[in-house]
Amino acid sequence: MGWLLIGIAALLTGVFNLPIALQELKTTCRGLLFFEPLKSPGFWLWLVVQLLFPSTIFLIWVTNFFTITPAINFELFFKAIVAGVGFTAFLNARIESDFLKLDIKGLYTYLIRIGYRLIAAQETKRTSKFLQQFRQELSSGSTDLMNGLQWLRIYVEVDILLDSQAKESLLTAINQTLGEPREKQIDAVVSLIKEVRQQDLPDLLVQFGCSEILFQQYFPRQMKKLKPPK
Repeated sequence: MGWLLIGIAALLTGVFNLPIALQELKTTCRGLLFFEPLKSPGFWLWLVVQLLFPSTIFLIWVTNFFTITPAINFELFFKAIVAGVGFTAFLNARIESDFLKLDIKGLYTYLIRIGYRLIAAQETKRTSKFLQQFRQELSSGSTDLMNGLQWLRIYVEVDILLDSQAKESLLTAINQTLGEPREKQIDAVVSLIKEVRQQDLPDLLVQFGCSEILFQQYFPRQMKKLKPPK
């Protein structure tokens, strides 16, 4: 029972690390427009590492490489929670014993990068192909760049998750783009599309007047609701 409680305390480290890690994942993968974590093997590997790696490191730390049994009390659980919340700072440490040195940050980075490689292998090509087709449609002359840019501006204005600095920077970029030649407008739109949430991408295509072909290929389930152009 004692070691079970110690294991539960250690697991809290991983649990309290997850919210911070998930925010980092969101930032890292925001350019992957069709990324669905639950359908990605790379995400599940990443999740296991983010949950179990901090827990294991905490367990090694409090047991001094399993040579002592820590007291099971409130302080143990409190340390586990603090270690989870502050795990990014903990990464710069080295845990040492008489027979082993453990480079936490190097090992953690190596394992996390395996997950990111799997995610990139699955998602990069799909996003790249979509952006290329989207750019081609914008370049065809049949799309409505001004209407789409106006929609993007309003979208950014009402996004409550953007801090004031990020919002101001994006709005400045959009406003400047409105007076640019069409080719520069297209470059800006392709760059700005990553700021649009995945579930809102079909609406963006509607506002730019993209073809039904693009909808059929990437958003077939939303076609009936949005009624994209023929």
